[in-house]
Amino acid sequence: MKESANKFRDIFTRALIVLAGAFALTALQPCAASAAVMRFKVDADRSTISVEVAEPAAWLRGNATGTFRIIDGAVSLDPANIQRTAKARILIDAGSYSSDNTSRDRNVTEKSLEADKFPTIGFESNTVVGVVMTGANEGTAIVSGFLTLHGEAHAMTLSVHATLGADGVFSGDGEVKFNYEDYGVQVPAVLFHTLLAGDEATVRFHIVAVAEAPPPH
Repeated sequence: MKESANKFRDIFTRALIVLAGAFALTALQPCAASAAVMRFKVDADRSTISVEVAEPAAWLRGNATGTFRIIDGAVSLDPANIQRTAKARILIDAGSYSSDNTSRDRNVTEKSLEADKFPTIGFESNTVVGVVMTGANEGTAIVSGFLTLHGEAHAMTLSVHATLGADGVFSGDGEVKFNYEDYGVQVPAVLFHTLLAGDEATVRFHIVAVAEAPPPH
């Protein structure tokens, strides 16, 4: 009887060890998946950032659209775990604003943005939620982070549509509106500051990023 009890205890102990090992392997699987992070460098020549603002006397002149040049940027994500791993960073040259009017460009960069004091505009994400896959390598997500403009950082949330091509090229598209006076940016004006431009900016972006080569072993 004692021998049977010892034998049962031995079998039960081995079974627990096997189960514990199986549980440990299962628990490690997400970690292994999250290690497969893909890293992309933003291609400034193929990416575009445009900003639309109502002109002074917009009822007559409509909206003004200008573009900015990207200095640097990066995107990283694990396709198997986008929500927990995706990150994005964009750095823009504040002095590169260009529209169809050189006087407006100078007014925006020198007076409103004060690009000599605040030479860059940046966005860096901190969370990605609401991922909806609309294809094998395509989907939408809600990206939150901080936009730094005119030396001030404010939380910002935007919707992004992203694709990952078979050639390893990532692209992200979206649009966001915000009041740039919240960042201390002066509203452009004409006629001795009697006619003001709109204080809401509509930013549209098309970001193209190329996969970085893996580091040598």
